[in-house]
Order: sequence, then structure tokens, then C-alpha cells
Amino acid sequence: MSQTPHFDKIRRRRMRLAERKLREAQRQLARAERSIQYWTRIVADLKYERVLAVQPPLWPLEDTKEEK
Repeated sequence: MSQTPHFDKIRRRRMRLAERKLREAQRQLARAERSIQYWTRIVADLKYERVLAVQPPLWPLEDTKEEK
């Protein structure tokens, strides 16, 4: 069955729209992935800082004074 030029024009327009939407979705995904990586690092840094702030000394102070 032969295609009329009108249908080819509609198909080309729909293809351009679909390709544009695909590129837009890929850009959104890449942006979201970068955001996830960024915030994951921030959370890890904050957790590490909190651990350092509350970690008790590994040895009691009296033992280190006796050795000196």
C-alpha cells in the first residue's frame, strides 16, 4: 500500500517529537544521577564528621601518661 506524502509528513513530525522527548529525558536522567552522586557524597561526609566528633579515645589518657 503506498503512503501519501501527508502521512510521511506526520510520521516525520512524530519522529522528531519522540527523539526530542528522548533527548530531554536522557538529560533529565543524567542530571538526576549527578545530583544523587553529589548528595550521596555530602551525606557520607556529614556522617564521617559526626563519627569523628563523637568517637571516644582509643586508649585511656592514664595509660598514655604512664608510658611517658
